[in-house]
Amino acid sequence: MPAALKGRASALLLVFAGALAGCGVPTGALAPTLPPPAAGTPAAPEPVRTPEGTGGANAPETLDKPYLVLVSFDGFRHDYLARYDTPSFDHVADTGGGADALIPVYPSLTFPSHYSIATGLYPEHHGIVGNRFFDPVRSEAYHYRNSATVQDGTWYGGEPIWVTAETQGMVAAAMLFVGTEAAVGGVRPTFWTPYEARGSYRERVDQVLAWLSLPVHTRPHLITLYFSAVDGAGHAAGPASPAVARAVRQVDTALGRLLDGLGRLPYGDQVSVVLVSDHGMGSVDPELVTDLGEIADLRNTRVVVTGPGANLFVEGDADRARTVRDDINDGLRGGRAYLRDEVPEALRYRADPRIGDVVVVAEPGAMIGMGGSSSPPPGMHGWDPRHPDMHGIFLATGPEIVPGRRVGPVESVHIYPFLARLLHLTPNPDIDGDLSVLAPLLVP
Repeated sequence: MPAALKGRASALLLVFAGALAGCGVPTGALAPTLPPPAAGTPAAPEPVRTPEGTGGANAPETLDKPYLVLVSFDGFRHDYLARYDTPSFDHVADTGGGADALIPVYPSLTFPSHYSIATGLYPEHHGIVGNRFFDPVRSEAYHYRNSATVQDGTWYGGEPIWVTAETQGMVAAAMLFVGTEAAVGGVRPTFWTPYEARGSYRERVDQVLAWLSLPVHTRPHLITLYFSAVDGAGHAAGPASPAVARAVRQVDTALGRLLDGLGRLPYGDQVSVVLVSDHGMGSVDPELVTDLGEIADLRNTRVVVTGPGANLFVEGDADRARTVRDDINDGLRGGRAYLRDEVPEALRYRADPRIGDVVVVAEPGAMIGMGGSSSPPPGMHGWDPRHPDMHGIFLATGPEIVPGRRVGPVESVHIYPFLARLLHLTPNPDIDGDLSVLAPLLVP
């Protein structure tokens, strides 16, 4: 390891030491270094289980397992790869495989979509039903900008891939990813990063490389990494804007830095890289913005706007909810309101009471407003995931990926079992995803 990188690793790891409280790492040390197993030690007869997490050290049974870096590019629409110059993404595609498009979940928003990638579950099953939502059982609200709720593991259902890793003896690390700030089922990644400490793109990549340069017993086998520039540009200027082109170049440069760094590792050929985006981006039609308060009587009704759509919690009996639904449908510009049990089955958005009594599903381009004079953003997402503008990317390269292999558009819930397979872990069986969908990309 070059001296410069050693120094950089030490500095960066100290920055994140404060984030490790409560995640199983002793105070004053990022991760304990254990002695290597004695020569000739027999393999454990059963898979190792560490229900409280690894405590910062890989179990002996995991030391020879592969490494994986999961990289998310928020708002990276599937056709950006063809529209813009992306040499780093192209390298991953040329050396590995991928899907023609990644179909997100509904609503195609950042928090539900990322957490479905991580767990293999639809939002109605993992509970993160929006970037913000209300839980009528708890009588509490979750908000993606509130660190108290974001870091509270009791909001999150399912088993994200980093919990699968940590509870099977494998150290995990997160340079940002939805859910990694919370102790889900009581377990966090050994290394995790609060969003407010996210740093520059260069610093994020260098931290990932520093983690991968740790001694073998403390080196994470699973690392998540996240970039938001493309999503921000799409919202601010629209999906076909020069701002998006600049943002794509920015994240492509960051990806290139990561790939170059992996190539310099002596075990770089053991690292798989999986690239995803949580959703795409579409254009907003200002003529299709509806203020719900102008078309329906919303007294004694809690309205949670979820981007283009809305979830409504209506006080009263079923007739009252039906009245609200019908009034909205009489005046809605672009879309339809449903009782929760009427939401189209294809959206997989019925089972959780956090979804509300009435669900407003906007058609692509349409938006829901709740008063105020602010104009809608030029770009948005959150619409029906079957619409091509909502489709994201899925690319993978590594020792177990067939070069040049492609599959058709795939749903994001199928990624979790694929990640578990690359890490040689046993996936949680209670998922909506299916390994067979992405299995054609794997070396037999």
